[in-house]
Amino acid sequence: MRTHSGRLQGYEGYYVAWRSDGGHLSMPPSGGSEITRSLSAETVDTLKNRDFWREFAVDRGLQVIGPSTHAYLDRDPGPVRGVTPLQNDDLRSLRETVDESDWAESGWNDQPPHIFGLYEDGLLVAAANQNLFHHQPRDIGVIVARGARGLGLSTKVAQHAASFAIRTHGFARWGARNSNAGSLAASCRLGFERWCAQLALR
Repeated sequence: MRTHSGRLQGYEGYYVAWRSDGGHLSMPPSGGSEITRSLSAETVDTLKNRDFWREFAVDRGLQVIGPSTHAYLDRDPGPVRGVTPLQNDDLRSLRETVDESDWAESGWNDQPPHIFGLYEDGLLVAAANQNLFHHQPRDIGVIVARGARGLGLSTKVAQHAASFAIRTHGFARWGARNSNAGSLAASCRLGFERWCAQLALR
């Protein structure tokens, strides 16, 4: 099964999402009728293929973003002792230890309304945020200092943020690029259920 729409609300580029054997493709009006007919004729398996979209993007000067997996949790995993609310200014030392791409992928450039952090020996070593999803702060993003990775800290701060989102807004959402094995593993440990995958071009 495959469905198509003229345009995903608020998104100017191409967007494809899939789950099981079904998919949804959103195309901008600027693509034109010929591209619309061509893409509408493709199978879901083709639309899930990053190499297909890479060739499509190169010909049109676009960038491929993803694929990424979206997962959801509505069972409260409980708050975590030692994780505390933060202000943006508290993130400065942690920001200096991570790559720009990691920072952006985790949603820190979106000015999240809620931030939680974990300190060790007076240093901020991990933080989680909540960005807006369906107009409420439900979207979880995590960053861990480069020297503190592999210790399970992302799971701790994410659990605390997810618990807060579920208690106050009903559910939490987790998005991670499929190439980010650590982030996907953390979401699974917390019980997030994978719902769909998506890929975008702009």
